[in-house]
Amino acid sequence: MIKKYITLSIFILTALSGRGYTQVKIGNRPDIIHPRAILQVEHHTKGIMLPVVENHTELPNYNASESDLYENRNEDNGLVFYNKEIKDVVKYDGYRWMPATEKSLKNYTNVSILGSNASDQVVANVLGITGRPTLQFNILNDMDRNNINNLGLIINPSGEITIPSDGFYRINPSVKTSSAGGLSVGNAATIISLQALYTNASGDGWQKIHENSFLLYGLVVTAGSSNSINSFSITKYFHAGDQIRLRAGIQADTGLNLGTGVTFKMSDKDTFLYIEKLK
Repeated sequence: MIKKYITLSIFILTALSGRGYTQVKIGNRPDIIHPRAILQVEHHTKGIMLPVVENHTELPNYNASESDLYENRNEDNGLVFYNKEIKDVVKYDGYRWMPATEKSLKNYTNVSILGSNASDQVVANVLGITGRPTLQFNILNDMDRNNINNLGLIINPSGEITIPSDGFYRINPSVKTSSAGGLSVGNAATIISLQALYTNASGDGWQKIHENSFLLYGLVVTAGSSNSINSFSITKYFHAGDQIRLRAGIQADTGLNLGTGVTFKMSDKDTFLYIEKLK
């Protein structure tokens, strides 16, 4: 086996060094090679064995301290291994390893996933009265958090997002929250409201498209209770130039709220705004 390996290596090196460009054929019918192939392997009973790893921790650029477990190495884009842990061929796209049949997020030209680096937004409910601030998302282009802007969305300083072209859009907000303390007799609910400002509307202001509530059941006294995620998905037709925004608040579902509050955790990886233009 060692002798065959050395012989093949010498053959390839000799063929490649003989002139600037040549073709190499390994296996059956060595005299017949595809005109577009620089290297062709052909055999009826033997195949090609890719480099094999036992699990994902053995893959190049693995780093347990990274949020997606891998360091970003764009120069390694295109590496291929066989991962015995998932029994599949995996590829590296410069950011992470994925099954070879999976499409890299960078290739989805009809999707934007907006994250946020804004400070946490705290909203209080006092005797049923609460404000509803606009949640601030950003164009982060942070692949470690799956944040991309392939749609070319524009966000103004007020957090309002401009739709770039006519079409149906799927919009999926996800906002992580935690209670901020207070007294509630009955149930309270966090609210996220998707609103739109249409370019062709005459004299109309912002209109509510969809509103979703997430109940904080049976609150009596809250003091920073467990986290929750408020999310929903809708499909809507927009014209180029239409704007959307996401507002958030808290309200009493039953009973009376004397001072309950909620913290919208904007910089958390579970807070994002997914927008897809449907084909």
